[in-house]
Amino acid sequence: MVKRKILTLAFMLYLAISAIAQETPAGYDPFVSSNLDGLTEAPVVGTSYHRYWVTGDAKYTDASTFVWYVENGVFGTYDATNSSWTAMTMTSIGNGYYVELTGVELDGNNNSSEIWVRWDDGTTGSTGYVAVYERSSDNCIVADQITGYKHAIVAQPEVWFIAGNVEQCSDQIYSVTIKMNNVNDNSYPYTIGFSYPIWDGSSSEDKIQIKNGDLDVRLEYTFDLEAVHNLDVTSDKQYEVTLLSLRDSFGSTGKIAPLGEAQGQYEKMTLTVYHLPQTGGMSMD
Repeated sequence: MVKRKILTLAFMLYLAISAIAQETPAGYDPFVSSNLDGLTEAPVVGTSYHRYWVTGDAKYTDASTFVWYVENGVFGTYDATNSSWTAMTMTSIGNGYYVELTGVELDGNNNSSEIWVRWDDGTTGSTGYVAVYERSSDNCIVADQITGYKHAIVAQPEVWFIAGNVEQCSDQIYSVTIKMNNVNDNSYPYTIGFSYPIWDGSSSEDKIQIKNGDLDVRLEYTFDLEAVHNLDVTSDKQYEVTLLSLRDSFGSTGKIAPLGEAQGQYEKMTLTVYHLPQTGGMSMD
């Protein structure tokens, strides 16, 4: 009787172990709703790039395989220095896609993995998932064990000029005001590219950075541009100041004046420069 109890206990223990750790079955897919909806939740901005990494089992000398899953996003590599993105070839699975990467050394752990995700354009308000599981060099897994994030993909930032025209006398510094929308505290600084006339009236390009705290309560920011000198005193001159680009710290591509001039959002601003009076010297008899 004792022997039978021991055998029964051993068999039940074997079943419990088999349910936790097992060799990967064909067509294995742990990226199902019951697993994904329990992941850590955090918002991301549409079109932004984020890096994800995971530390694997360090007890094995042979690297594991890491199976990465994404939904409503694209896997790839991102060079933040020059904003260069290279998408990976992905394989369809369930409602998303996966790639398999061999473990590498990261921060002293020789069995880790990392990947970049670009969260999709045009998916504002939808939900994105990124998750991963580890498969040992012997093809073993812990069943249904994944780690990752569940993301609400929020709207991209927006920027526009609040006025379509500025009038200024020659040789005087002038100010312009921009307004933003859909800003997030964790997305600062925002980088705005624009073109404007320099001192001789020729067009040049520059960028400004908007840091956390720079915007006022109306989400507006005013900055100065250099004076345009009057080179032809016989007529006034018109120039354009144009918004060219908007990106946040995660590379999200912002929208410029999405509602247009009819709604008071200007992509371009006309600068009228009036010539200075050419007063001659006073004379007397």
